[in-house]
Amino acid sequence: MDECSDQTLAAFAEGKTQPEVAALIRVTQSAVSQMMKSGRDIRVRQLPDGQYEAYEIRPIGARRKKAA
Repeated sequence: MDECSDQTLAAFAEGKTQPEVAALIRVTQSAVSQMMKSGRDIRVRQLPDGQYEAYEIRPIGARRKKAA
């Protein structure tokens, strides 16, 4: 991955297992599964130290749905 470019979680995960993706972005495998199924706009970028971070793009003022 190019240091100055971000990519979608789906693109980042191509060719990797969910546990591999989870280890790279430092979350659990179940969190990766939920993110992949959610339809949320999750992006991944490589940090200068070589680690990866995932973040979500959402409109300002967007709220999470209330639990029933």
